Amino acid sequence: MLLSLIPLLPLAAFVILIFFGRRLGKFSPLVSLTALMGSVLLSFSMLGLLQDARFAHTPPTVAWNWILFGGRRLTFALLADPLAVTMCLVVTVIGWGIMLYSVGYMKGDPRYSRFFAYLSLFFASMLTLVLADHLVLLYIAWEGVGLCSYLLISFWFEKPAAAAAGKKAFLTTRVGDLGLLLGILLLALKGGELSFRGLAAHPEAVGPWAALAAVLLFWGAVGKSAQFPLHVWLPDAMEGPTAVSALIHAATMVAAGVYLTARAFPLFLAGPEALQVVGATGAVTTFFAATIACTQTDLKKILAYSTISQLGFMMLALGCGAAFAGMFHLVTHAAFKALLFLCAGSVIHAVHHQDVTRMGGLLRSMPITGATFLIAAFAMAGVPPLAGFWSKEAVLAAAAGDPLGRGWLLWTAAATAGLTAFYITRAGILIFLGSPRGNGQAHESSWTMTVPLIFLALGAVGIGWINGPWTGHAFERFLHLPVWAAAGHGAAHGTGHGAGVGHGPGLLILSLVLAGGGIGLAFLRYGLGVQLLPERLRRAGQPIYRVIANKYFIDELYEAVLIRPFLAISRALFRFDQRGVDGAVNGAGLAGLWVSRFKGWVDRRIVDGAVNGAAAVTGWLGAGVRGLQTGWVQHYLLIAVVGGMVLLLLLIRGWA
Repeated sequence: MLLSLIPLLPLAAFVILIFFGRRLGKFSPLVSLTALMGSVLLSFSMLGLLQDARFAHTPPTVAWNWILFGGRRLTFALLADPLAVTMCLVVTVIGWGIMLYSVGYMKGDPRYSRFFAYLSLFFASMLTLVLADHLVLLYIAWEGVGLCSYLLISFWFEKPAAAAAGKKAFLTTRVGDLGLLLGILLLALKGGELSFRGLAAHPEAVGPWAALAAVLLFWGAVGKSAQFPLHVWLPDAMEGPTAVSALIHAATMVAAGVYLTARAFPLFLAGPEALQVVGATGAVTTFFAATIACTQTDLKKILAYSTISQLGFMMLALGCGAAFAGMFHLVTHAAFKALLFLCAGSVIHAVHHQDVTRMGGLLRSMPITGATFLIAAFAMAGVPPLAGFWSKEAVLAAAAGDPLGRGWLLWTAAATAGLTAFYITRAGILIFLGSPRGNGQAHESSWTMTVPLIFLALGAVGIGWINGPWTGHAFERFLHLPVWAAAGHGAAHGTGHGAGVGHGPGLLILSLVLAGGGIGLAFLRYGLGVQLLPERLRRAGQPIYRVIANKYFIDELYEAVLIRPFLAISRALFRFDQRGVDGAVNGAGLAGLWVSRFKGWVDRRIVDGAVNGAAAVTGWLGAGVRGLQTGWVQHYLLIAVVGGMVLLLLLIRGWA
């Protein structure tokens, strides 16, 4: 029962705010914060239960029958195993900090209570997705998360850009959701398990269809986690409130795709060809997005492409068979990326724009925001002993130990790590160091916005330590306790279990060189103003720079190849419908109208004319005969005599 309360508490807050939000007014956040804090405490209670030996192999569950049909039943269940509890803690703890930040950030908005209602529904959907032990239940929650992301991204719907961004996110993720739905249907049709525990115990049940089913599920993850080529919606999602950006990018929506891949990992191990797809997609995405982030000047866009790149980093680890490394980086990334976005919101709130080239020197006027941003930036760059260092090294170790021997994955991951350190240091220098380049006087944000920054900074510093060598890699042991152990003995240990972590001296040196090199180059170029390339190379590289700065023209390519042709086809079909189909229908209607008019004329002129004519003749005859009735007896006698004579004459002629 306590387990089911984790998603039900935010759902109850949503219902209360929808019906009573206007009356609650400025107290609306209190309802959402209290409900989510309840989910936080319950998630920690589940963590405590998992330390009990009784739940080592049978984690807490809540099950109920959803549909009974033909003697069969569809049973849904919530499962609090180590993987689910880890994600619950990430979602609720970081989400609570973001929600507290929103109290100050959204103050004065005319739809204040509605915003917190949408946030509560978002958390209810996300927590259901995380705890679901059945693919159908996960899909229902998956669509709920998609709906809430649309509502939150387009929250300021009076802005055309926000409305368009919400629609773009909704439609793009629907493309991926189709793959997820097809994967679920394929598993159901081929007799595969739809519960995750059953899938872990019998991943071979679908036989040769395992790889295809895994790829279809992964296609859903590609859309939700903004992987290439379905990444285009995420940068535009920045049009929503900054708190929404932090929520989507750090702890919830985009993490759902990585979580799904990790949750269904036994199926990927049963169809190892799917792991090749996952690894290649992650590698392309992580490097591709990192190069774009190096060229952006919009603060939110830098962080958006950073998120895409880091999600690709996680997928790369999963594609190497290292489910733990991918999930470990998800946890650390949630802490420092949420902090980066909330710091960005604080900066934008102070300077009223997002162009980093018009900032500078803000560390003096915004010391808390500046210090916490730099902590998060160095964590993301992989500076030891901050959180990102440990998880980044785990991913590099996974790429180095790829069981399929794809050496290019390691070089891609290494190059991305260096680029990450470069672009995030560049952003920190342009915003907080040097002399001010903008107009106006910035000031530090209110305590409701700065307290969450300090809270998340602690996570960005220390959350990676839970898997340090001094703990015996406790987090790895906890997460693998039974999650992937049932995936199939050697397969799980060869690729899914042990490939996640390796802190050898070679990787340690590589990690430090990448972080130091990226930070050093950024400081030389943007801190000291040193030109790193000769003039000739800079001129020669301008076309390449323009391509990257314009995001490889992917949006323009989609518009030219997909959107415009489909719009042209839709317009042609509209004209055909309007002129052809509607013309035929309208022509048939017009013909029917003329036929009915002709029938009406025939009815009025001929049918009614004949009837009315007969009536008129009868009337005339009657009028004529009535003229004979004068009331004089003499006239009647005369008529009788004449009539009798006529009859007599006729009789005589007839006898003759």
